[in-house]
Amino acid sequence: MLNHFLKFDDEAAAKEALPDYVQDGEWDMSRTLPGQRVVLARAVWDHADPDNPVEVTPEQVLPGWYVTVSLSEVDATLRDQPAHACRLIGNSETGELVYTAPDLDTNLLITAIIEPVPAGAHYTFG
Repeated sequence: MLNHFLKFDDEAAAKEALPDYVQDGEWDMSRTLPGQRVVLARAVWDHADPDNPVEVTPEQVLPGWYVTVSLSEVDATLRDQPAHACRLIGNSETGELVYTAPDLDTNLLITAIIEPVPAGAHYTFG
């Protein structure tokens, strides 16, 4: 399965850009995983007092609203969305990246965590 990972400003913009994956205002959950996020760093907690942990460093999450569209082949319409909305396309079986947006920082990708990951995906990044 090829997972097309796309970024938008918000869910409404995503639904407007991807009408083929929305039915009656709801995502087609057989082909999409909406509402994902990209975590750059997990929160750090001080557990000196186990009953009252203190957040030392907050979680760092990239801005944007993310959705994955899973298809059997690369969809050029999804890949070529305006403003590089398609951030990457990954092969969920091999973990191989098939496409990355020209402006995607691959060094950042190595440390980023996309969650949740589509079921059955075995990616080596993040």
